[in-house]
Amino acid sequence: MIDAPVVKLLPRNVAALRKGQDAKDGTRLVTGNPISTRLESGIGNCFPGLECDLRNLERRFFPCLEVDVTLNEISVVAVDLAAAPAAVKSGYLSKRSLPVLKRIDASLRSGQTWQVDVLHGDLGPLGKKWRLVIAELGPVTTGTRKPPPDAWTAIRLLPEGSKLSLTVRGAHSREAHHLVGRRARYLDDQGALAAAFMPGEMTQSLCSPWTHDFRDCGCFYWASNHPDIVKPPLPADTKAGPEWNSAVPWERSDRSLDKPPARATDSDPTPIEMDHYAINQRWQELNFVLGGREQVQPYTPEELSSHPFATRAELLAQLRYAAGVELGVIHEYLAAAFSLRSPQDLTGALRQNVTAAHAELMRIAIIEMRHLRAVNDVLRSLHPDEHFKPALQIAAKLPGLDPGTFRPLLISQADRAAINAFIDIEKPSSSVDGLYSQILATLNNQGTVDQQHAIRTVMAEGEDHFETFQFIREWLSPHQEAQYLRRRQMTVPPKGNEDHQALQEFYKDLLKDLYTGYATGFPEGGEQVNKARNLMVLPDEMQRVIGRICAQGYLVAFDAIKDPRFSPVAPP
Repeated sequence: MIDAPVVKLLPRNVAALRKGQDAKDGTRLVTGNPISTRLESGIGNCFPGLECDLRNLERRFFPCLEVDVTLNEISVVAVDLAAAPAAVKSGYLSKRSLPVLKRIDASLRSGQTWQVDVLHGDLGPLGKKWRLVIAELGPVTTGTRKPPPDAWTAIRLLPEGSKLSLTVRGAHSREAHHLVGRRARYLDDQGALAAAFMPGEMTQSLCSPWTHDFRDCGCFYWASNHPDIVKPPLPADTKAGPEWNSAVPWERSDRSLDKPPARATDSDPTPIEMDHYAINQRWQELNFVLGGREQVQPYTPEELSSHPFATRAELLAQLRYAAGVELGVIHEYLAAAFSLRSPQDLTGALRQNVTAAHAELMRIAIIEMRHLRAVNDVLRSLHPDEHFKPALQIAAKLPGLDPGTFRPLLISQADRAAINAFIDIEKPSSSVDGLYSQILATLNNQGTVDQQHAIRTVMAEGEDHFETFQFIREWLSPHQEAQYLRRRQMTVPPKGNEDHQALQEFYKDLLKDLYTGYATGFPEGGEQVNKARNLMVLPDEMQRVIGRICAQGYLVAFDAIKDPRFSPVAPP
């Protein structure tokens, strides 16, 4: 059984869960914010970005050197002599460069400054054997064999591990030396930042204070993933009624708690929000936000507990059912996506909201296809010495909101009831997520790291789906259902409908290709899996058939198949 909710952060990459770490440590409950606040969901323009400034990677482009880079100047700011022997041993630094590094380090400590005058190296797509005088770079040039416009671009173009040499000169002196090595690696063998990077180095060049980004970006930049509108803190012994569940400006000047703050609007927030000077003076008054609500009291997360299955047979049965659930929600999400009107027939905000809703429904459906593959990969890994039978039977019923309950498949237009049902089934630690929690608990006891990682990924992406369906509900809520649906009451095409029958044949062929590919394994079965994937996502005859079904005002639906490989599977 799973105790209620859900503030959880599941590690999904090697920086969060190192090889050899106890998986139980990696899956414990961690207090934090939703999936949209994670680094992989960040606003990643990276020049700089908003979670980090990737330009700081180039500060370590040459082994054992730390530099600052401007338009046409590379200044040496520090030398890491302790790392030099390892760099020489690995072949990334020439042995004759060691005395030069020691000379630079000593003079830096005495107050002298050094800069890189000339860079010799390969510039990736711009070609090999370049000699760049850093002070002469700029302006922007076009055509073949033209130099990059600035020092940072030049460094960024250097391929990892490529040979390069630098001419370094003491500022205000004629002393110059040559350094020879290779472009340094920015990641280690585990995929995390190399040890040369110090804590805070990737964020040191961001806005200071960072709250200015919230004030200036108007909900469209940083704030699109880290909202500057939140639910206000609840006073003690107050129920979360509508007046306390409305979004309010996070940086509002009035910090009183005795009444609900003024709601956020799309009007100029200047009369409500702190100005820049006030942010600098009062930043400590801004509240922490957890779960979308400001917190002013000590926060105690609710516990998440799942009990492992008692037997291997029970685990296998639940995994096969989980694959069927993935297939079932794919059916539901596709029916909903194609029930929306074509944006070409709409205008204004309605067009924008329907376009976004359709795109997100299709994105989630495609991710569920990856989840189907992930569950089959786990199942296959649990049958190393047995004949593996892929799990491609659609679930006869889907998990309900409460533990131990089930609901029928909902092949429906994207009306409000359907979107609410999608929110319920993706709700963290309920429904589908609750099913995977118990599977993960079992694999933590008797599975491999790869198996655990696959299930963690499915669960974490399910949390993203939960949030996205809430956004879809918000986007469509200002409009009447008749405005965005092809028809108010849509049904499955009648059995004699030629396009519907053609779609069923495509669907059978798709499942057969997946079955063959999964059964064969990878890489040998990749051709069949790619064939099935292309049938799903590339414009071809199947897409044209779907278009004709939509034009007739019917739902895109897939019939149950009698083939025992694909026939519905009941909950265990």
